[in-house]
Amino acid sequence: QQYFETLSKQGKFNGVALLSSKGNVSTVLDGFRLKSEGDSLQLNDQFQLASLSKPITSLGLLCLVNESKVNLDDPVVNYLWDFPYLTITVRSLLNHTSGMGNYIYVTDSLWNNPDSFMTNRDVYELLRCEQVPTYYPPFKRFDYCNTNYAVIPILIEEVSGLPFQEFMRVNVFEPLGMFSTYYYDPNEVLDYSVQGHYPDGSSKKPFYLDAVLGDKSLYSSVFDLYKLFEELKQPTLIEKELLDEAMSIEAKTGVDSYYGLGWRIKPLNDGDTLVYHNGWWRGFRSYFWMSKKQDKVAIILTNSIRGGYLNRQEIWNLF
Repeated sequence: QQYFETLSKQGKFNGVALLSSKGNVSTVLDGFRLKSEGDSLQLNDQFQLASLSKPITSLGLLCLVNESKVNLDDPVVNYLWDFPYLTITVRSLLNHTSGMGNYIYVTDSLWNNPDSFMTNRDVYELLRCEQVPTYYPPFKRFDYCNTNYAVIPILIEEVSGLPFQEFMRVNVFEPLGMFSTYYYDPNEVLDYSVQGHYPDGSSKKPFYLDAVLGDKSLYSSVFDLYKLFEELKQPTLIEKELLDEAMSIEAKTGVDSYYGLGWRIKPLNDGDTLVYHNGWWRGFRSYFWMSKKQDKVAIILTNSIRGGYLNRQEIWNLF
């Protein structure tokens, strides 16, 4: 409590944190939903998860793998017949070795109507018409890229026959009791009580890329994400062997840092392994850090980017 209060007084924390070790859960909150309104955050508020959406998107796809409806090492074109890159596999989408360019870097020039929301189908059309450049040949190297996780919802829809949001609700969120978790809906912009903020405290406005799902744009609370943590400890949606594979090293990202199938992985000095993902989008930052060997997790959701990223090592040593 004192640690986060100090950060808050320095303007470096505006959000909700849940820390749990061996089932002992502590929560902290400080700050505002919308600074201009001065309304205080609540513990069960939903925040934009940004790239913390990615491991949850991965879990949805792994449900189809678990049912033998998708094979990780199949080419994506086996499921999306007009996908233009014949050698890119499902696995390479999940572990960011596809080599595809990031759609976010080209849409400002290619999307002619910034006042309307782009969808995953729109992104897919840009790929299909080869308007998004490729950076590397598939499997050559790790290159973190939102395009991979913008394609996965299209793949899920084609295989399952359900809209991506509906598939995730029926197959992931409801079975886990994550009833406060949902995807961004541009028709309900005014109903989002928690808004992202610039460092100066002004709020971010809706953006045309907000409605591209899978790589971001999932909203959730710390309590729903704790239910996700419980699922990751004792999986019920997929076989444990498949979850272990998702949390195992697939690609090297840096010094002693790796990526699995939707998760970042970092070996720790004490012999444990940190499995985690952060997120940053439109004034929101999110953090999900869990121990692979211990019953320990830190879940932190913030809606102000003032002060930069939180210090993982300091927070991890708190509990």
